[in-house]
Amino acid sequence: MKKCKELALKKRAILERSLTQYMMRAALAGVYIGFALVLCLRIGDFFHEANSPATYLVMGLFFGIALVLIMYGEAELFTGNTMYFTISTIQKETTVKDTIRNWLACYSGNLLGAIFFAFLISQSGVFDHISEDHVLFAVAAKKIHATTTQLFIKGILCNWLVCLAIFIPMQMKEDIAKVISMILIVFIFFASGYEHSIANFVLFSIALAVPHPATIDLAGVIHNILPVTFGNIVGGALFMGALYTYLTARKNTDEPTKSVLHYAFQQRK
Repeated sequence: MKKCKELALKKRAILERSLTQYMMRAALAGVYIGFALVLCLRIGDFFHEANSPATYLVMGLFFGIALVLIMYGEAELFTGNTMYFTISTIQKETTVKDTIRNWLACYSGNLLGAIFFAFLISQSGVFDHISEDHVLFAVAAKKIHATTTQLFIKGILCNWLVCLAIFIPMQMKEDIAKVISMILIVFIFFASGYEHSIANFVLFSIALAVPHPATIDLAGVIHNILPVTFGNIVGGALFMGALYTYLTARKNTDEPTKSVLHYAFQQRK
């Protein structure tokens, strides 16, 4: 919890010092997610073409690389900051204004990074001439056609796990243990089909940047992103930040203990 507060203060200091630097760090998170996502899509499509039930299993094994790149590359991820700033604000180390300012800057930077990466991919030819049943479009279409309630709940579950993938490694000493735990916990959310707003930014940006079927459009993207974003905030802020602040709060029990001991001593006398 102390580390979370320190990181929130560090992030606030970077943002106050230079909005441009902070936005670039946030944009890097979008790019790093893109690197891992393209790898997952390239590998996953071989399994998708074979109608293999292991498609999402294989894709999920590699997606955790994104969080490793973000954490060790010191990029700024919106979903993790929902936990950091909730903890620091409840404990009055930061203000509500600091929290909202950070979330807006980080969210915007993540989006810019996702769009920039999608532009690079569209120019690279990596997804040129892919069929309409490519795993990229299959995943995007599935996300678009989910209901608002489903997306909101999936958003909660996703960021609950993502924040755990950040929180739990803080209690480990060795880097290899941290990396393995990040990858495995992120694998849980990916393979389970939960929704991450920033990962969806990257996925939809790539899907829209290359020749795509008519079923994938901007209206469908907005239908997905809005409830997922609010779900991510609830998952990170309430179920991680607020919950662990409560669980680790210490009440002053010294005085009652002293009173009981004093009473016992007087009885013996």
